[in-house]
Amino acid sequence: MSDLYRLIDAHGRELAQADTINYFRSVVAELAPGRYTIQEVVADSLGHEHDIRRWGSILHLEDGTVVVNPDEGNEA
Repeated sequence: MSDLYRLIDAHGRELAQADTINYFRSVVAELAPGRYTIQEVVADSLGHEHDIRRWGSILHLEDGTVVVNPDEGNEA
């Protein structure tokens, strides 16, 4: 499990950071409908970013529904 996750928009901009995936549900609910990428950041023992990988995506549908879609091997 990672200590940090990042929410990324379609243009590659970081929108938020959090220590849980569920935090992004409320963030995305306030954003325009669309697909947002969740990245997992693995830090070294000093807290420096060591590895960044795609964790999955989160969708904000037109009806206001927010759906988390983890990539295979990840859990929401």
